[in-house]
Amino acid sequence: MYLRAGVSLVAVAALLASVPASAQEVVNEPRMESRNALVAIKLQKALGLEDPLLVEESYRDALEDVYEAITRDPSNPTGYLHLGVARIGLAEYAAADSAFDEAEALYPNYLDDDNGTGVYRENSWIDAYNEGIAQLDAGNSEGALEWFSTANVMFDLRPEAYLNLGATYANSRQPDASVQAWRDALAVIDSPDSKPKDEETRAQWVSELRPMALSNLAQVLANNDRAEEAIDIYREILETDPNNDRARSGLAIALGQSGQAEDALGIYDEILKSDDASALDYFNAGVTLYGAEAYDRASIAFEKVLARAPMYRDALQNLVQTLSLTEAYEAQLPWSQKLMDMDGRNYLAYQMHLRALSQLGRGEEVAPFLEVMQEMTFLVDDLQLQPRGDGGRVLGTVTNKLLEEGSSLTLRFHFYDDGGAELGTQDVSVPAPPVDVAQQFEVSIDTDRAVMGYSYEVVS
Repeated sequence: MYLRAGVSLVAVAALLASVPASAQEVVNEPRMESRNALVAIKLQKALGLEDPLLVEESYRDALEDVYEAITRDPSNPTGYLHLGVARIGLAEYAAADSAFDEAEALYPNYLDDDNGTGVYRENSWIDAYNEGIAQLDAGNSEGALEWFSTANVMFDLRPEAYLNLGATYANSRQPDASVQAWRDALAVIDSPDSKPKDEETRAQWVSELRPMALSNLAQVLANNDRAEEAIDIYREILETDPNNDRARSGLAIALGQSGQAEDALGIYDEILKSDDASALDYFNAGVTLYGAEAYDRASIAFEKVLARAPMYRDALQNLVQTLSLTEAYEAQLPWSQKLMDMDGRNYLAYQMHLRALSQLGRGEEVAPFLEVMQEMTFLVDDLQLQPRGDGGRVLGTVTNKLLEEGSSLTLRFHFYDDGGAELGTQDVSVPAPPVDVAQQFEVSIDTDRAVMGYSYEVVS
């Protein structure tokens, strides 16, 4: 969402009347001397122009008088204020920030004055922030990072640019920078010196943006081998929101990563008893319970996943493996049949299905499946879904059995939401590796919802 300036850009000419005459006699207070007045007029003129070439020419013309004014009276903060305004007009934000720093060093009240540096800083923040959003919309993450960083250089008393930096750095696989951005956002939200538009905005920062920042910070930490730090964050979330299932699930994952398996299992048991957790929460519970050899509870968890996300292939395979391991063959068969339908080159799925048929005394049904397995020219394995709020990614491998090395293989992946509705398709081409060698691949899709399931077909 684009932001709108809370105040319009203050007319520079208004500075002419902003300082009482008595103040001009006090060292380091803003003084509107003749050269400064001329600069103010030129800056006002530039502000009213529309032609970019004329705008640049006018601001550069004003700069000559700005430097003349500073040379004549380097202790007058007005000159540095004008210098910053001119640099903003030329989109030279780093130089503008330095000029405003000089003005504020001479006259600290400038940051809070109605016509002071704070007004220009915040308006520059808004311009840079909006440009960062535009870059994100255009798919230019690097450009977005540059503009959000510029926004924070100009004005670091609002959290929104930091929040976008945190998310963009995370998506760009720069976890350390992401962690710092989330922490910076939280520092702004918690600071009494921050500058929300009004108290309603501050309340929204605390009630909505702060929990979101904490949750994302904890997730980035947990995903990058910093589980102990993540545990503290998740516990902070749960102190104020004890019914937050996502935080409970995240805490359990982090506890497991840090070697506190018993505590993690206790949390997953709580999640398993509830009927209102998300599919991902149940999935994580199932994986952890399976790892702890609590197979009966793991199968319940995976069934709960599929009740909420019927096309979640990873949960389906985990359920089939769990039922096969516990010899629940009658319960397994419909699930392994569905797995073969979704994942037709999954050798393990066929093996588990054949084993169940044989153990149930239904050997006469085995032959067609054996024939399919013998005719497989390649296998698809190691599939893993990585859901995102705006889509998802699937990782996997192709193992060559009978294909000519170097020949092209194309798979078409179908992606589904949590209700099983198709979100779209993406093709991925994989060069056939040497026989019995696995070739990694990945395929992703951007949508307006999280991907919570997938299947594939062979195109060529």
